[in-house]
Amino acid sequence: MSPEPARRRPSVRRRLRAATRPARHTLAYVALRAFVAALRLLPLHAALAAGAGLGRLAGLFARRDTALMRANLVHLEAPPTPGACWADLGRRLAELALADRVLPRFDVDATPLRAALAEGRGVVVATCHLGHWELMGAALARAGVEVRAVAARPRPGPLHRWLAAERRRLGVVALPPGGGARAAVAALRHGAAVALFVDQSTGERGRDVPFFGCEAPTPATAERLLALTGARLLFAWTRREPDGRHLVRFEPLPTPTLEALTARVEALVRRDPAQWVWLHDRWRARAHRCRRRAH
Repeated sequence: MSPEPARRRPSVRRRLRAATRPARHTLAYVALRAFVAALRLLPLHAALAAGAGLGRLAGLFARRDTALMRANLVHLEAPPTPGACWADLGRRLAELALADRVLPRFDVDATPLRAALAEGRGVVVATCHLGHWELMGAALARAGVEVRAVAARPRPGPLHRWLAAERRRLGVVALPPGGGARAAVAALRHGAAVALFVDQSTGERGRDVPFFGCEAPTPATAERLLALTGARLLFAWTRREPDGRHLVRFEPLPTPTLEALTARVEALVRRDPAQWVWLHDRWRARAHRCRRRAH
């Protein structure tokens, strides 16, 4: 009987990063709060420009994330630069920090959602990480429309606690993590609207769906909720316009499938690519069999 191979010990660098993670998170939180306090002293246009500048600066230091972003951007024929994507992330951070001043810029048309809710059978609201998705929920709450979000498990650390507190302060209603699927089914059966993202590889049950010509693992939660509850499906999106307004729109899809949802996400991302999250490893473990398709 051959002996078991010895387990490979983590490198010194990895162990050091793990040991210093709490301190680094605390320092990042302190720096963030100082930056937010400084932003609130500035006129809005200057604060948003400062956020964009901070984003570009972060990209220079986050080399691993920038490398992933650059690798993902090859799926576009005419991609924005990583610097432009980082600038948009920084601007979004500034907009979140100044939410009370930015929310009046949101142009929300919830007519399709109100009509679907009036049917009384619940509404699955599929959405994506385009534009300021964090403030989209707050804008809907401000418009008097309650949409319950399926939340990911909270991460430890003061940064994530601050983000969760900001969501609560802005009126965003999140279903409890851990039992999110059961809570979503219950909410839909009571005629509520439940929102969830369909544009990330999360490790949940799903299947590969073409996205920018490559097979991408896509969670099938939306399809399962529809099958279990008979709810309506709407797709919601938001994006920032050149004049600074943020559009929030709802639309039905001809077919309630992951393929249709993913195709709609792709069309929106192609229109405003810098406003999507290219930091996410959307095509994880699929690079070796990525099938580029003609557009």
